[in-house]
Amino acid sequence: MNKPVILVVDDEKGVRNAITTFLKMSYDGDFKEAVNGEEAVKFIKSNHCDVMVLDLKMPKKSGIVVIKEAKEIDPNIDIFVMSAYESNEVAEEAMKLGATDYAVKPLDLKVISMKLDNILKKRGQLISKT
Repeated sequence: MNKPVILVVDDEKGVRNAITTFLKMSYDGDFKEAVNGEEAVKFIKSNHCDVMVLDLKMPKKSGIVVIKEAKEIDPNIDIFVMSAYESNEVAEEAMKLGATDYAVKPLDLKVISMKLDNILKKRGQLISKT
């Protein structure tokens, strides 16, 4: 089984670091980070990525634009969207564009873990450290 490549995309360094650190303790994967949507799309164009944990509201490229572009580059990428804005319209749009799952910030790290478990199980890539 291949280790999943997981890209955490959030313009807030503290949030990005907290998510990445937590996931590294729970999963055996290759974790990468991007500081904005532009950097995330650039990464996907030149690297394989299985799962993206993506903030919707970011400078340079919004999460919605990133979902569209990422799915054009790699239709098999799973995208878990997080947003501080609880809006059914935004969640529906993200899901229509191909996001795999959605959660509202502030996120409980257990929620991220549960949702990532589901995504990785579906992909056959769940390698838990616990």
